[in-house]
Amino acid sequence: MKRTAILLILVMSSLMANAQYQLPNPGFEQWDGGITSEPTHWNSFATADGTYASLASSTHHYRRNGGRPGSTGSHYLTIYTRSILGVKANGNMTTGRIHAGAMTASSSDNYNYTQRSNADHCQPFTGTPDSMYVWVSYYAASGNSQAQVTAILHGDNDFRAPNQESNTSLYCAKATAQFNRTTTSASSYQWQLMKVPFVYSGNATPHYMLVNMTTNATPGGGDGNDSLSIDDIEFVYSSWLTAISVDGQPLDGFSKGRMDYLLHVDDAATLDDIHVEATTEVDDADVEIEQYRSDDTTLLVTITVTAEDHATTHTYTLTLTSGQPTVGIDGMRDGNTRLSVYPNPATDAVTVEAEGTTILCDLNGRVLLRHEAHGTTRFDLTSLPADTYLIRHGSSVARVIITH
Repeated sequence: MKRTAILLILVMSSLMANAQYQLPNPGFEQWDGGITSEPTHWNSFATADGTYASLASSTHHYRRNGGRPGSTGSHYLTIYTRSILGVKANGNMTTGRIHAGAMTASSSDNYNYTQRSNADHCQPFTGTPDSMYVWVSYYAASGNSQAQVTAILHGDNDFRAPNQESNTSLYCAKATAQFNRTTTSASSYQWQLMKVPFVYSGNATPHYMLVNMTTNATPGGGDGNDSLSIDDIEFVYSSWLTAISVDGQPLDGFSKGRMDYLLHVDDAATLDDIHVEATTEVDDADVEIEQYRSDDTTLLVTITVTAEDHATTHTYTLTLTSGQPTVGIDGMRDGNTRLSVYPNPATDAVTVEAEGTTILCDLNGRVLLRHEAHGTTRFDLTSLPADTYLIRHGSSVARVIITH
């Protein structure tokens, strides 16, 4: 669902003090014990309940040391299929609890569920993520086998999967990744990032998140020693725009990944009456639209979009001018004066290449820092909060984002 934010400051969602936006231990860095213990906040057959819980309690997982390529972590999880009395038991890991109620793998008495009465077997969750990102490496003897990672945002109930996955009164949204093997060798790892949207097809108010991971989407499917490695589960929240309009007209050349735009107006006097609208990709994002007259001929408009998690942001900038400046990735050039600013976004410092007095100000024009630039000048940003600022040199203006 989308909605439109109109001019200046519009706040479209309130902060929920108890909201949960990410899973605890999403990278499987914390474990309750040794390499075959359970990852902290996750549960396997070792803590299953049901008639056949003791029979199913043998290990179907282990901790892998050493992060996947590109990861900063030291561990990841591997689950694998085992044969128990001739019955294939898929690798299974959940934020809830495994119920082993029957020897037949496809029996409805075998399921994963949220057990609200036990804090170790339920994951409270009130955020409404837009996508699930998860890194996987999957080996299966058969090229037709499919592993599965499912996240179910459900209501205040002991939700059972897969038994109740079609009951829209019990859940809010689901994200399901099914995928074939990524490697044909049991001893090699080929990691892939799965990006899966949440589908909000249920009617329940979100209270809990039930995440289930298995070596085969079919109960009892696959072969012994099929293995699924999982790392870094992340819930993603959108802070993108899908449209910007100026005075009721769609912004020419808009794309959601393009952050800077230059517009020419014929009469500088009209800049004070500019009307900007922004349409968010999702309806739970916050939009803040600010305007700043950098000089008599130029209006800067910043549109800051903050996602529901209050951490993910994108900032779009419109420069409206009756003059003829050109804008590049490092700043603005007016006539023969060029202002080069880098890096941008910046964390602790930014370098400015210019000659003469250079100032850094907030979007209200308040001067915060001033330097006499002689070729290259470094602005120390450690005393400033993360935000969007302007660096001015004469009639040239560059926007800089401080992220810290």
